Amino acid sequence: MCAWLILPLILQFVDAVHYKNYFDNVQEFQVQWSWSYVNYTWPSANLYAAAVRNKRYLPQNIMVAGPRIFKNRVYVTMPKFRPGVPVTLGSFPLDSPEKVNIPISPFPNWEMNVQDNCRVLQSVLGTEVDRRGTMWVLDGHRANNAVNGIRCPPKLVLLDLNRNGAAVRSYTFPNELCLTDGGFLNDVVIDETGGTFAYITDNSVIDPGVIVYSYRENRAWKLRDGSMFPDVSVAGYIVDGFQMDFLGTVNGIALSPYIESRPRTLFYSSLTGTGVFALSTDILKNEKLSIGDSWREYVRLMGEKEGPSDGMFMDNKGNLYYGILSQYSVGKWNMFEHFDTSEVIYENRETLIWPDGFTMDSQGNLYLVSNQAFRFFVSNDSLQFTPDLVKFRINVLHTGRKSYMYDLDDS
Repeated sequence: MCAWLILPLILQFVDAVHYKNYFDNVQEFQVQWSWSYVNYTWPSANLYAAAVRNKRYLPQNIMVAGPRIFKNRVYVTMPKFRPGVPVTLGSFPLDSPEKVNIPISPFPNWEMNVQDNCRVLQSVLGTEVDRRGTMWVLDGHRANNAVNGIRCPPKLVLLDLNRNGAAVRSYTFPNELCLTDGGFLNDVVIDETGGTFAYITDNSVIDPGVIVYSYRENRAWKLRDGSMFPDVSVAGYIVDGFQMDFLGTVNGIALSPYIESRPRTLFYSSLTGTGVFALSTDILKNEKLSIGDSWREYVRLMGEKEGPSDGMFMDNKGNLYYGILSQYSVGKWNMFEHFDTSEVIYENRETLIWPDGFTMDSQGNLYLVSNQAFRFFVSNDSLQFTPDLVKFRINVLHTGRKSYMYDLDDS
């Protein structure tokens, strides 16, 4: 191999070692915000009272997920796993002095969160914010329509955060890509190389897979593979006294940083599984390949995590972060090293019950939500609604890095 090809890898390896030493000294996630219940900035006391009376607002059924940071706001999702969730996308001030049970404002507004109106948001779990300030919103949780009465097809909605969430595009997924009754668009990463693409996990138990959306062509296609199904040997692990017998499909997703003259790599993992799989974006972007079977030979198993995980995230130095559900912890692996070098960097039995979605801000801070999600989609018993029971936490760790959207060489 030519020296000019080897040198960047050597430099990256040196940087990865330096980064590992950095984390040997700094490994503490701090709780930034927490909720024992979720309430909203209601337009009036009368509307609040009516929502309580009509059971449109059942705080014990509302879960906080998917934090995203842009400028001076924190954006969160509240998927409608159960009835009584009047708002599915909201935000609150990043610099608010309130840190406990901070009220959440509907985003972009109340009108965009009206139930049973297919033109607006119905049940959102995953979002992403690109470098221009466009929020890519997955209005695609359709796994329990019987509970919430949702009969709207899943869609991708783009909101301009620089213009107070003005809608700039909406793409409805055809039923053959994501089921109106049974689809579950879970997580999304954005690739702005060679045209803008979104790679989306469909966590459906009926038709799981990775969906590719091309912004330029305004069309989508889906890749399905055995690596996106559950590993039944992993089922049965215990989280907070609950036995996880359900079989979760492809869920966590992460994208490698941009490296000049190289295709990027998509990483994914099933909720019931420990394997981290990888596929080149050159394969993903080729719609014709997705029609046949030949692309499957390029799927690579990178290694096995310490346990099953939900959310995953990669920074611009190739460090993959992932929650370890059964260990109440966070793992880390650098893509330029063998997976055997992966390690648990933080564990907390109290504050990391179901570590889920990760994100980064522009100041080098890594955020992680822990939200006990399994209690909402597995157990029939609601969380005990008491003021002293903290259900959701957004934790933060300063890493000094940037997100995967930035180049490998960006400091």
